Amino acid sequence: MKKILLWSIAVMSVTTVFGQQDPQFTQNYFNRFYPNPAVAGSNDGICATLIGRQQWVGFEGRPESYLFTAHMPFTDPWLNQSHGVGFSVLSDKLGQESTFGFKVSYAYRRAIGPGMLSGGIGLGLINKTINNDWDAVDDFQVDPSIPDNGASDLSFDMDFGLYYKIPKKAYVGVSVTHLNGAVLQDEDENAASIPANLEYGMARHIYVMAGYQTQIISPDWQIKPNVFIKSDGVSTTFDIAGLIEYQERFWGGINYRLQDAIGPILGVNYQMPGTGLTGGMLKVGYSYDVTTSQLRKHSSGSHELMINYCMNIISKPKFERHRTVRFL
Repeated sequence: MKKILLWSIAVMSVTTVFGQQDPQFTQNYFNRFYPNPAVAGSNDGICATLIGRQQWVGFEGRPESYLFTAHMPFTDPWLNQSHGVGFSVLSDKLGQESTFGFKVSYAYRRAIGPGMLSGGIGLGLINKTINNDWDAVDDFQVDPSIPDNGASDLSFDMDFGLYYKIPKKAYVGVSVTHLNGAVLQDEDENAASIPANLEYGMARHIYVMAGYQTQIISPDWQIKPNVFIKSDGVSTTFDIAGLIEYQERFWGGINYRLQDAIGPILGVNYQMPGTGLTGGMLKVGYSYDVTTSQLRKHSSGSHELMINYCMNIISKPKFERHRTVRFL
């Protein structure tokens, strides 16, 4: 696993350009399920995560992203095999473009060595809307490539991923989103305007994630370095982060995104009292990205809030019936 992390860090030499279609997040350590369906059920409990991100504050038309995910493991009663299921809801806006996606994911999990290997698939729908309320220097209506009334289309979407996790030790995963390469189309059939056909192809995105956990100084202190790579074949983003956790209650660290941003991550864990749905672990995290690219002249950074809640699945005890010669 350490070799995998070192290999991942080595790819920092790649050229980074920011033109990808999938939304960008900073707290990727807590957001592994959305880009990789194989993560479903890997926390051995019911986990829900809500993330809100305001990117490049002060920049007109900046990205605004909101994501909700939930997943859990289960065991089938026939073959006693381990599985995971989950779903995600995404709302993303960038300038004139808005994206809404809903996806259901399934993962098959199998114990291999000290950890669990999972293969997962995500199936869902994605809707793209392109508005036309911009201020144009010239009359854009004379351009047949721009729809007069904007454009919107709904299409099928599919993801696939692999994930291996050693509990409280390490993880590594690889996945592909928009595997089917959906093409969203909109045809303007308004006879009063110049006909315009718009096609928007969803590029496949490849994700690589890896992380490691070990104690420093004493068992109260844990360090969690992790890397997160995203590429659509044209541009690549590379995140490397280091988190330090104290007594599983407080955590903080720094995330660096190559040629884009650097900033702190702070968070707190709170063990809710009780059992079942009310007795889970609540995590709240906040990150602030200081822009290091040329956009720093036009923005005051990026803000991201993460709320995660995980509860253990409590199995009912199994009772066995025994007969004796005294009590039949």
